[in-house]
Amino acid sequence: MTTTPETIHVDVILNLPLEDGGFLPMRQGIGAIPTQTEGLVVFPSLIGPFEIDDDVWNVTHVGTGRRIPVSFEDQEHATAFANAAGPLAAWREDRPALTVDTRLKLIELAQEHGGRPDQRVLDAIARRAAKASEAGTA
Repeated sequence: MTTTPETIHVDVILNLPLEDGGFLPMRQGIGAIPTQTEGLVVFPSLIGPFEIDDDVWNVTHVGTGRRIPVSFEDQEHATAFANAAGPLAAWREDRPALTVDTRLKLIELAQEHGGRPDQRVLDAIARRAAKASEAGTA
């Protein structure tokens, strides 16, 4: 992994697809671009250990190496979201506490900045809304 003066080393989690449809999580060192929010970085999506897709950008928490489950079309949108997300959590911590409400706010904020949430996140939000609706009618 090569870093430049504009990048920092971050160990991110890369989920390699398996033949059975599952995934094998592994750590991958990358050169990520810092944002104004200390603890959040942006970088092009990793396709594999040696390939990137620079048409898809991610925002990742440095301490955990986990990406926020939203994709952005370019570095500018990803960076704008990361900068706006600063007040929502203590991103400098190794493991910031993220309540369900905070996670939902992050997804909404990401969408405001052109982000596309992962389908599993959208499914979880729909399930939560359905449960809330059922509880309200019971």
